[in-house]
Amino acid sequence: MHLLTGARRSYDWGSTTSMPEFLGTDPDGKPFAELWLGAHPTGPSTITGPKGTEGLDERVAQDRLGNLGQRVDAAFGRLPYLVKLLAPAKPLSIQVHPTRELAAKGFLEEERQGIPLDDPHRTFKDTNNKPEMVYAISHFEGLAGFRPRQEIALLLEEIAGPLEPARDRLSIGPGEHGMRLMLETLVGLSQADIQSVLEIAASLAPAHPHPVVRAACGTVADLATEYPGDVGAVVSLVLNRVHLAPGESMFLADGVPHAYLRGFGLEVMANSDNVLRLGLTSKHIDIEAMLGAVDFSSSGFDVASTPKDAAAHTFRPPVPDFALSIARPGETGNDSITLPGNGPRILVCLDGSVTVMTEASAETCTVSRGQALFVPATEGGIHVAGLGEVAQAFVP
Repeated sequence: MHLLTGARRSYDWGSTTSMPEFLGTDPDGKPFAELWLGAHPTGPSTITGPKGTEGLDERVAQDRLGNLGQRVDAAFGRLPYLVKLLAPAKPLSIQVHPTRELAAKGFLEEERQGIPLDDPHRTFKDTNNKPEMVYAISHFEGLAGFRPRQEIALLLEEIAGPLEPARDRLSIGPGEHGMRLMLETLVGLSQADIQSVLEIAASLAPAHPHPVVRAACGTVADLATEYPGDVGAVVSLVLNRVHLAPGESMFLADGVPHAYLRGFGLEVMANSDNVLRLGLTSKHIDIEAMLGAVDFSSSGFDVASTPKDAAAHTFRPPVPDFALSIARPGETGNDSITLPGNGPRILVCLDGSVTVMTEASAETCTVSRGQALFVPATEGGIHVAGLGEVAQAFVP
């Protein structure tokens, strides 16, 4: 087993206090948005071994079979998932992730054009898709997936004015074409029309008789306060507002527009950094690529809960890259719990203190809240004991 030192990301939307409090460190006054725990080449975790400090990506590459196991190595050739601790204090950009086919095509085309990976106008950072799930450690809020079509029509009708063209295009047909035209119209609004929509929504938010309109306009007003004049506040009208209680998770499939708003959580995703944005950002928005990546046929998100009386529970989203198990030794009378799965695993202690033991070498390591471990495939089964909560990412 290897203790992991995560890669910090200090994006401006990050909380200055939530991550240091969770990790038990002193805040430095700067935003601490994400802590990456994995082997992504742009932000690998580090471990300390006989050769000193090295990246987890380097360690995995040195012995793929031993670290990944034959099954995972044959299927992926690398650690296929990335774990993040996530601490948004204000909304992230509304974004969507491409399918694997679209990501590979877009990446190769931008490579052909010679666009550097760090170019702010670069759209595709790798060839992989990025399905993801977030597990709420604290109360967590976000936007996810398209609202039911009748709700979208209601909201466009109530605001009217500059949104009448979007309403008319939505009504072209019952299939995906009308939805695409509607979204294309929204992201193409002029600055004057955006400002008009924001003003109308702010006036409707306090006392509109319909609860859907009142709540959706309240979200628009909140986002406009954080991102004045940003088209993303308008786009939020057509997305679901989601609230996760601690212990709940949300899975987001490829092509689902979403944004995390506030809270603290653990995120597991396919090992990719491909992000196509719709708004709430100062970064590059590639409208054509974004529209090509959106799945207009489904809301595509799923919320699940951890049973309160369960010593262990596994979330298995419909993807081959990752699953997430949550174990709570000591809390339900189970002093020791055997974790599911095998292959390469990343463990994160979410609360208390937990002792981890592997079957192959009987090695033990005690971790407390905020600490993380990488367990190679050769270590076999994993048992956890103590009093606390531990999350395990693994390949199902």
